[in-house]
Amino acid sequence: MKANPKIFLILITVLLFSCKPKKTDNLEEMARRSSRPEAVLVKTVMLEPSTFYHELISNGKAYSSQKAVVPFKVNGIIKELLVQNGQKVKAGELLAVIEDFDYKTKLIQAKQGLEKAEINFKDDLLSNFTTMDTTNLSAPKIKISRIRSGLNDAITALTIAEYNYNNTRIYAPLNGVVANLEAKQWNPSQNYKDLCTIIFDEVMEVEFPVIESEYSFINKGMPVGIVPFINDSTLISGKITQINPQVDENGMVLVKAEFRNSGRLIDGMNVKVVIRKPVPDCLVVPKEALVIRQGKDVIFVRQDSLAIWKYVTVESENSTSLSCRRQMQCPCITYLKSV
Repeated sequence: MKANPKIFLILITVLLFSCKPKKTDNLEEMARRSSRPEAVLVKTVMLEPSTFYHELISNGKAYSSQKAVVPFKVNGIIKELLVQNGQKVKAGELLAVIEDFDYKTKLIQAKQGLEKAEINFKDDLLSNFTTMDTTNLSAPKIKISRIRSGLNDAITALTIAEYNYNNTRIYAPLNGVVANLEAKQWNPSQNYKDLCTIIFDEVMEVEFPVIESEYSFINKGMPVGIVPFINDSTLISGKITQINPQVDENGMVLVKAEFRNSGRLIDGMNVKVVIRKPVPDCLVVPKEALVIRQGKDVIFVRQDSLAIWKYVTVESENSTSLSCRRQMQCPCITYLKSV
């Protein structure tokens, strides 16, 4: 069977047109045409001359204002241990007890020795000076009788025995919290250097350095803010109590400040110290309102419904704001801040 040439030509033409690729759409052009400009949301804040706080920031360490090391004054077995690390105690509270049998026995013997020495003293007075009344005797004669009778030695022995016996009970010397407790019950006290340390942490000090160029910026009694590294949202108020009038080899001046703790910090904790000095009658601009245009500092000022830039000179800055000198004559301005 012979194919019809006309039909064959029509089929080839249809196939050629069906295989021709469609015209590619310009996606970027379509996106541009479909986009709509969005309004930039801003808000205005009235800017008036106010107090700017010049800041000095330093790192330091917090220490307790009072600290007492509690030693073992006598040796012996630790019979009772009544505290543990972190426990709060009051001045005069019993902390530990040393086995006191030997010390109690020596105290009794010392009392008996004193009684015997007093009898010997009276016998010596009677036998040598024919009287037991020392009222009319000279001081040298009384001294000789006290030495010969052993009265002075007996009094000294009793004092030592009482001291040792009393120190078998160990009491807290001040209010505070127990720290550095390593001693164990039923162990000899001589195995340990000390019983513990009592730290008074209600009032603490922070010690921090400032560079010598900032020495004139600080003074005694100036308020400070203390921020713990473990919680930078906490701000504790304090005041400068000491300024060491000497510059060290690193060009730093050591400063101390005092603050009330309320249990938020512990001894030796690292903190950040912020000192703020008020400077009145400044234009205080939040940092986010300042922009750079052509290498110069600019803030946007609202005039009618327009945002007009104005050049400003930044005199100083702190962690949140800037102190600017306006290059315009205006008692107050309004600047724009993006939201």
